[in-house]
Amino acid sequence: MSGDLSQVGTGVNLFAAGEVRGVARWFNDTSDVLSIDDDDLDETIAFVHKGGMTFLSPILPDLRGIVCTAGSRESHLAILSRESDVPCVLAAELTGEIKDGDTVVLDLSDPQTAQVSVAAGAVTA
Repeated sequence: MSGDLSQVGTGVNLFAAGEVRGVARWFNDTSDVLSIDDDDLDETIAFVHKGGMTFLSPILPDLRGIVCTAGSRESHLAILSRESDVPCVLAAELTGEIKDGDTVVLDLSDPQTAQVSVAAGAVTA
């Protein structure tokens, strides 16, 4: 990973996918899903807490990636992510701040452990 990145978390990598770069967006409930512009989804890395897996279902196949602070490889979110071939970090332990619009890089090269980083000074929104 680039030296311009600040690691802000780790988690369980659902499947090896190399480096995935996109724009962070927190989804807290159904209204967040309904308010997103469909044109932005292919660049969006969705950040969700435990309940996120259910309300993300309508947009999940269109997302660049997902980071969830809960879940396991056997969870509903994991199954949907695998079926849709959407990179996913589960049980993420976030040690730094991630804001909507931040450029985020997921290092998914290790088949077990994912690293979550934010690009330094690269707020895009």
